[in-house]
Amino acid sequence: MTWTSLGEAVKPVIERATSMTNSDLQDRARAIINLMAEREEISEQIADRYADAKTNGYTVAALKRAIKIARMDSEQRARHESEQSDLLLYLEEIEGRSMREAAE
Repeated sequence: MTWTSLGEAVKPVIERATSMTNSDLQDRARAIINLMAEREEISEQIADRYADAKTNGYTVAALKRAIKIARMDSEQRARHESEQSDLLLYLEEIEGRSMREAAE
């Protein structure tokens, strides 16, 4: 078998593999593009809900923060609460007041 005949014998196999790869790649690309479009739509809907909340007098920054905390799992929530406790303690110390004075 010569190199030329070997090349001719392999050519259909390579074309079929390339065709399958291109088709697979196209399918994956289409799926990703569709998901990105859905994500954009959802982002717009979320922005609309925040705008609606602002129109109704809510503080958007506080709402976003509350939602972020509400979505935390128990470990993240415990860490957040610990950090908040530390923050309040440090703030009270910096401002020169104790927790007891703050409660009064």
